[in-house]
Amino acid sequence: MAIGTVVAPLGLILASFATQLWHIYLAQGLLYGIGATFVFSPSIGLPSQWFDKRRAFATGIAVSGSGIGGVCLSPMTQQLIAQLGYRNALRVMGATIFGLLCIATALAKARFKPSASARPWWALVDTSLLGKQFNLFVLFCLLVPFGFLPPFFLAPTYASYIGVNATNGAALVSIMSATNAVCRIILGYLGDRFGRLNIMFSFTCVSALFTMLLWQFADSYGMYVAYALLFGLSAGAFVSMVPAVTFDIVGIENIQYGLGMAYAATTPGTLMGTPISGLLQTHFGWTAAIQYCGALTMTASLMALALRMVKANYRIFAKV
Repeated sequence: MAIGTVVAPLGLILASFATQLWHIYLAQGLLYGIGATFVFSPSIGLPSQWFDKRRAFATGIAVSGSGIGGVCLSPMTQQLIAQLGYRNALRVMGATIFGLLCIATALAKARFKPSASARPWWALVDTSLLGKQFNLFVLFCLLVPFGFLPPFFLAPTYASYIGVNATNGAALVSIMSATNAVCRIILGYLGDRFGRLNIMFSFTCVSALFTMLLWQFADSYGMYVAYALLFGLSAGAFVSMVPAVTFDIVGIENIQYGLGMAYAATTPGTLMGTPISGLLQTHFGWTAAIQYCGALTMTASLMALALRMVKANYRIFAKV
């Protein structure tokens, strides 16, 4: 985390001095991304080490911070750009993030030391973890970002499409982020109470249905706000359940490698999900983009269902 605390803010500050587009790619794209990875992975994995019965709930509280950050930082960034210009806005954001990360890094503490391993430090894949359960889990992680992220990024564009001004369109992102933060905590609690895989499957499926049905027919601002609220309240199962489910499958001794492989699987969807949605919208219209998001999310929920059935030895009413 200490490495990311320095590298991530540095990426933003260096981007403020960019004079060509490739400078932005290197600084804000590559450097900030690498730094954020160093911070994000430990912060998600550490709560699982300290809790047993309430592991998903604790993780949900931890990851709700990213949703809260979306609520606070989005309007803050807009105001900074309007008042100070984008270069100074990047510098202020870099300094702010550095201060917050210093506090977080100082407070973070691992319960277990990393286990000794014969694997080289640069080995990204531990083939000993691969099996029916973990393979299904990785497929879930691969698919779900393709449908989870585009509704957030496309919200202002769709708002303009239905005749909403840019300010209200940007407010929708804050609404979705706020409800998603609440969702992560609630679903974490429900996961511990009713089974983590049960909740991960059911709410991923429900969020897919909201996208395929409610977003598809949201032709007014009121209906779109309703979709934003319901999607935000249901789509957080992926974020809050992944660390706890990884722990359940691979155990504490392999939690870091397991989480690393799970989050590595989300990379294609994180990188390409929104651009693909945008291309589909441009060439084929909003129905294609919306149903693409819904179909990928529904497919991910089927992977979660298959994993749930395998984990429960095909018992329908098991808490798993």
